[in-house]
Order: sequence, then C-alpha cells, then structure tokens
Amino acid sequence: MQTKAVHSGFKYMTSKLIDSYIEYTLTHQKSPSSVYEFAKLVNMAETEFYSHYASLEALEMDIFKQWLIQTRDAVTQTEVYAQYSAREKMLAFFFGWIEKLKQQRSFVKYMFERKARHLPVPQLPVFLKSTRESFLEYARQLVTDAMDKNEINERKYISDKYDEALWANLLFVMGFWLKDSSNAFEKTDEAIERSVNLAFDLMGRSPLDSMIEFGKFLFQNR
Repeated sequence: MQTKAVHSGFKYMTSKLIDSYIEYTLTHQKSPSSVYEFAKLVNMAETEFYSHYASLEALEMDIFKQWLIQTRDAVTQTEVYAQYSAREKMLAFFFGWIEKLKQQRSFVKYMFERKARHLPVPQLPVFLKSTRESFLEYARQLVTDAMDKNEINERKYISDKYDEALWANLLFVMGFWLKDSSNAFEKTDEAIERSVNLAFDLMGRSPLDSMIEFGKFLFQNR
C-alpha cells in the first residue's frame, strides 16, 4: 500500500510539473530559462525536480510521450477496438491523437514554431524523440498482427520500415493540422482518412506483388 501511495504521489507531481510548464510557456511565450527558475516557480527544491526529470528538455519530451500513451490507452481499451482491422485501429489512433493535441493546440503550436526558429532544416524535434519511440513500439505490434492476419503484405527489405512510414504519416498529419484553418479542422479529418488509407493500400497486396511472384515463377521454370 505504501509503495502504491508513493507511486501515486510521484505521478501526481509529474502531472503538476507538466501542467505548470505548459502554463508558464503559454503565459510568457517562452520556455523557462533554467531548472532553477522553473523549480522556484513551482515552489520546489531544484534537487526534487531532478528526482522527476534530468532536464527541462526531458520534461518536454515526457509531455508529448504521456499524451501519446494516453491516446493509445484510450483507443485500445474501447470495446470495439479488438474487432477492428489494422487499418481501422490506426485510423482510430490518428483521430484520437489529434483530439488529444486539440486540448493543448496553443502549446503544440508554440513548440513547433520554436523548433522552426532554431532548426529551420527538416529534423525531428527533440521534444518528440520519446513520442517517436512509443509510437514505433505501438506501430510495430500493429504491423506484426496485420501481417499475421494477411491484412498487409510482408515484403523483403520494405516491411521492416512500415512502422517508420506510419510515423512519417503521423508527422505529416500533425503538420497539416497545425496549418489547418477549416471549421472544426475538418480538412485534417480528411487528411487522416486519405493518408492512412493510402498507407495501408500501399502496404497491402497489390498487382505489383502478383507480377513479381509471376516473374519468379517464370524464372524458376524456364
């Protein structure tokens, strides 16, 4: 019971740090300049902050990672999720992810704009590194299950990259959403539908697969 209480208290403090960090950033339109400054703001000793995060960058990474985990859990724990195809599962995740980001759109926009100011060249923002790892873990399992059920096609040298392709798709949707000015972000909904469906169409069996297999047959029986 004591261990559970300690874990609950740790989780509560982590959540408080995240909320305070977002509030500070949006209020001042800048990130705290140091751990000392931020710890003082939340009435916490600097050493206590380090018991939760190694740096402010680590806190930023955890913000997006926690949102992704919450999205994954909310989607996968619905009654109908187990009945979905891999395509439907990924669509549900993408829609859930954007709904989660909508709750903190101003902060998300600030973080991406800050990244663009400091890293104008295409490069994964540091604050998304842990999010990427968590998403790839989820995507790999989904892809493996989909191949076992013949929902998508296994291709030598290519199928190992399916998870990365889905991550690139997620980044595309996030970028599209941040620029979307349509009512209720309806254009983003369409972008999700079209891009995820295209991804699974490409991963699924196609006429090209049949052509390759026929070519192999002819070669082996010449």
